[in-house]
Amino acid sequence: MAKAKILVVDDDEIILFAIRDFLELHGFIVDEAETCAEAEIRYRADVYDAVTLDYSLPDGNAIDLLPKLKAIDARVPIILLTAHGSIELVVRAIQLGAEQFLVKPLDLPALLVVLERALENQQNRRKQLARESLDQPQRAVDPFIGHSAAIHRLEEQSRLAAATESPILIQGETGTGKSELARWLHRNSSRASEPMLELNCGGFSKDFLETELFGHEKGAFTGAVSAKIGLLEAAHRGTVFLDEIGDMDVQLQPKILKALEEKRFRRLGSVQDRKVDFRLIAATHQKLDRLVQEQLFRSDLFYRISAIQIYVPPLRERAADIPSFAQMLLNRLTADCGRETVHLTQAALTKLQRHTWPGNIRELRNVLERALMGAVAAVIDAEDLDFASSPESQKKNGLSSMTLKELERHFIIQVLNEEGGHVDRAAKRLDIPRSTLYQKLKTYGAESSRF
Repeated sequence: MAKAKILVVDDDEIILFAIRDFLELHGFIVDEAETCAEAEIRYRADVYDAVTLDYSLPDGNAIDLLPKLKAIDARVPIILLTAHGSIELVVRAIQLGAEQFLVKPLDLPALLVVLERALENQQNRRKQLARESLDQPQRAVDPFIGHSAAIHRLEEQSRLAAATESPILIQGETGTGKSELARWLHRNSSRASEPMLELNCGGFSKDFLETELFGHEKGAFTGAVSAKIGLLEAAHRGTVFLDEIGDMDVQLQPKILKALEEKRFRRLGSVQDRKVDFRLIAATHQKLDRLVQEQLFRSDLFYRISAIQIYVPPLRERAADIPSFAQMLLNRLTADCGRETVHLTQAALTKLQRHTWPGNIRELRNVLERALMGAVAAVIDAEDLDFASSPESQKKNGLSSMTLKELERHFIIQVLNEEGGHVDRAAKRLDIPRSTLYQKLKTYGAESSRF
């Protein structure tokens, strides 16, 4: 793991040398500043784990500088040093956000204790921020339940990937458990002691994603009444998980690429880059190589995030694992509702294994939840399982009842809607000339003016 980075602000060269030498001896990385202006410039340009700040500086004092530093990044603990301590000064400094107050002549071992305690508190706050960023508390799940060859391959690939620092691209159908695998990869990486922050890129506007990822400065836009720390900064030294990265706006993709390659980014409304250290795990159900061909995803970003690719197989490719997975899900469901353990009969397991699971693990959980609600005994039998109520199964059954002409019309309209009504892109996906697509829309009575 990276060493903690400390900014030491003091205009006394002897004290600067003593603190730097002592902290470097104990494994810290140290940057120095001798004035308020220099400290503010360094603080804006980098991400520090802590700051030691002398009260009196040539161009101001700590009471002037503290609010400016806290406005840039309020999370970083700042330890105030002074030769003229007073109760009034201590109270004022604490009110402005100082973590601790030490009086000169400085006791370096005492400074070390204060720094280590502040860094531990900071790490705990980052973890709490990560927990609060999730919709609900997450319980660790083993993504490798089962004994199929497919799941063994997945586990082997994942263990190799977790040991690296390279970005990881997780691919697989919707509902296969890509998010759970991403959390497992983080828990088993060298960054496990730091937070993993998650963001789903699907369905959000470019502006929302930009401010969530990179943060913004006060006054960057209407409503930005204070500076906001973005996901990349909050995940410093940890992991960023971007789900459905294929849905990310093309204009944002170069900024993510720069953050990945140069370990720096720029807040919205800022003119200065900030350094950051994070590992990226991305996931998508889309074919990114196809999106690259359609110029909907940047090729340079695709190559950067796809150095390590992990494919999560759908349930239909690992039917042998369904009994183990189903019982695990059932155990969690019964625990959540306070019921005694419920088991699946062999007939129920056979029925589960014969289903094609278009919604994968998510659909399996829904089927088991419905069965559990109706079960009065300690077992669930085949007749207790209802696939027809599943949205995925309803969709599948509806399609199977269509004629070939109806099915073609349904598929064309679906592709057009997915492409936002863009006829050229839809024709390319359908692998037919644009004129043919217009003719089919006319034949099927679809309103071509809509597209």
